[in-house]
Amino acid sequence: MLVALTGASGFIGSHIAQSLHRAGHEVRALVRRTSQRDHIASVVGEFREGELNDQQALAGLVAGVDCVIHNGVDRGALQMAPIKNYQVNVLGSLELLEAARLAGVGQFIFVSSVAVHHEILPGGWIDENHPTWPANIYGAYKAAIEAHLKAYFHTYGMNTSAWRPAAVYGIAPKLARSQWYDLIDAVRRNQPIDIAQGGKITPVGDVADALTAAVGDEQVAGQFYNLVDCYLYWQQVAEITKQLTGSTAQIIDRKGVGPKNQFNNAKAIAFFDRHGHTTALRRGAEGVRDYVQNLLRQMP
Repeated sequence: MLVALTGASGFIGSHIAQSLHRAGHEVRALVRRTSQRDHIASVVGEFREGELNDQQALAGLVAGVDCVIHNGVDRGALQMAPIKNYQVNVLGSLELLEAARLAGVGQFIFVSSVAVHHEILPGGWIDENHPTWPANIYGAYKAAIEAHLKAYFHTYGMNTSAWRPAAVYGIAPKLARSQWYDLIDAVRRNQPIDIAQGGKITPVGDVADALTAAVGDEQVAGQFYNLVDCYLYWQQVAEITKQLTGSTAQIIDRKGVGPKNQFNNAKAIAFFDRHGHTTALRRGAEGVRDYVQNLLRQMP
């Protein structure tokens, strides 16, 4: 199939482009004029230059494609005033969705985020039916688009879906921007580590494989999926790095009692199993170990 992809030059987008190419799809990518693209040139068949709020560029992007994967976000607009985020990211995403509908594109896949959730119902168990009550503008942006995906599914019969990863880890196009790079580098340099942060994580390969498997899948129409692998303390990343490198770094124990709430990923796991990805979202600390080992091999 011919797939239009936004945000293709970025971290998650580059992995999506590679996954689509491996699966035999053709990729048409929307990039800025200044975007780095050499790292995806071999897997993208056609580049279209333009901004997310450029209606002409969006119309050209979706013309004749079978599916749109909307992964792009303007980080600059997000960091400005909320109205700028609304004008560029929210309205731009809705213009892309409408451009796809007008062009007769049957499927629209949206990369959302667990940031659509903040206030949690008693019990702390979050499945795809939990209300979306975000705490920040980024989460509000994602939740706003999700609402319109449901509306377009019910009103126009489009195959729309949203996929919600947590903190995504993996090798980034610019290596130093890879998740935990500075922490891993500090450990291998035998520097003391004192970090109490933790969070829910998702391997970038699982995100890319989910979106690729969703292309052409009618069963995902109108659905949302929680792409969450596990909860991890960053201290554990430091400990894994110490084991792999033989470092003498002193690591202060700051692990707490664990997360206050849990994401139910059973729906996403059932989707992965149906497509033959029987280890996706079940990688845990071993998946992080594999990533750290891979990153260490590439670090200067």
